[in-house]
Amino acid sequence: MLKSLALAISAVTLASAAAADPAGPEDVVALLQSMDSTNIATEWVDDATVRIDANREGYNFTFRLMDCNAEERCVSNMLFATFDMPGAPGIDDYIKINEYNDNYPFGRAFLISSESDEDGYVIGVDYAFITADENKIGEEEVKFFFVILNSFVSHMQEEG
Repeated sequence: MLKSLALAISAVTLASAAAADPAGPEDVVALLQSMDSTNIATEWVDDATVRIDANREGYNFTFRLMDCNAEERCVSNMLFATFDMPGAPGIDDYIKINEYNDNYPFGRAFLISSESDEDGYVIGVDYAFITADENKIGEEEVKFFFVILNSFVSHMQEEG
């Protein structure tokens, strides 16, 4: 009895592990297409990193797959969106970014300044997760990123 129970548990564990394989770029592109994303473009940045740019709900965003192996299966993942801002960032911009990071537990807001005021600066938010063990890339991760993105946009538009 115990032996058959152990075999059943092993079978379920192996099936779960097979379903939890890290995703590759083709999997992510298919997922984004199924979620009505548009303008999907894939670029291998190097042997272990893929950048997938897309548009959804009026936002341009990037799905970055990292730590990819020879079979093009990737275990580190990041979704992010950036916004170009004119001029030079002021102290209020940095405060707003820090307030977001202090008050929202998911996602990480950032500000990237440029060398010149004419070039403007970039603000954005990212969400990183690992697809190892039992984690998989699915609609939930993309939907959750858009919750994070919408909270970031709302926060940045608030007065004060």
